[in-house]
Amino acid sequence: MTDAARLANDMPPAADDGLWRDHEDRPIFRHKPKLIGPEIVFTLQDREIAWSDGRVSGSLPLHQIESVRLVFRPANLYTSRYRIELRQRLGKRIWFSNISWRGMVDVEAHDAPYAAFVRRLCPAIAKASPKAQFIAGEPAWRYLAVAAITAGLAVSLAYLALAALKPTNWGMLTLVAFIGGYTIWQMSLWLRKNRPGRFDPLALPADLLPSVKPPRA
Repeated sequence: MTDAARLANDMPPAADDGLWRDHEDRPIFRHKPKLIGPEIVFTLQDREIAWSDGRVSGSLPLHQIESVRLVFRPANLYTSRYRIELRQRLGKRIWFSNISWRGMVDVEAHDAPYAAFVRRLCPAIAKASPKAQFIAGEPAWRYLAVAAITAGLAVSLAYLALAALKPTNWGMLTLVAFIGGYTIWQMSLWLRKNRPGRFDPLALPADLLPSVKPPRA
């Protein structure tokens, strides 16, 4: 049995906050980042974050982490995709998100376990690496580029809508309203959530974590 499978089998039921733990009661998170590839299990230990896919394993000492970035990264099959990126001073980078690929058109969300694990991980990094930067959203250059594209698209859609009104082309108007409106809405959501900035590792930004419904009584 692989390490990933053993951890999954030994994992007790999730706590009230959704946090997954292994058989040694350590916080873990697991996800499958690619359609073709193994599931990766991340384990938060006292001084490092370790990972294993059943064949290859490694670890990143918490005191060597120079930056933590939280971003909103929609995927084609799942628009509520969130991601955390950890960067080591020597250049190594690891990341994971709240969704796992299960099939060509099937993804599984792990919203509560992801949010709970990230809330445990960030304070642990801040304690071990006091100079680490906690970055919210996308880099400024990327944010500005998407903002410019969104503005240009909005102007183009407005022009098409006005052009369709002259002969009262209801088919064109419907197409512009449906496709254009949805695209603008998605890009506007991306811009709202990914504003560049810094965040407090003890008070993570709600916009960059998946919303979690409280457990039923």
